[in-house]
Amino acid sequence: MADFTAAQAAVVRIERAEEGRWDLSVISDAGVRMGHGEYLFDAADDDPAGEQAAALDFVRGYGFRFEPDAVVADGPDAYWAPLLPIDER
Repeated sequence: MADFTAAQAAVVRIERAEEGRWDLSVISDAGVRMGHGEYLFDAADDDPAGEQAAALDFVRGYGFRFEPDAVVADGPDAYWAPLLPIDER
């Protein structure tokens, strides 16, 4: 696990790295990548619901969550969403 506080973690970024792989990153409020993971999938599973589910699972490992309706497109194959502490509702 990365060594950072909830105040430092700002967003999760979901970006297609290549066919069949999305890169997932926890980005700090200063723009520093503080955690990284990959989501590997079959072409049949390449949909927004699968991407968001993988990203939610990834950030839960760091103690965070995001609201699916807060996901913002950042180009054709990249998305980001602001992070919230997992216990904040």
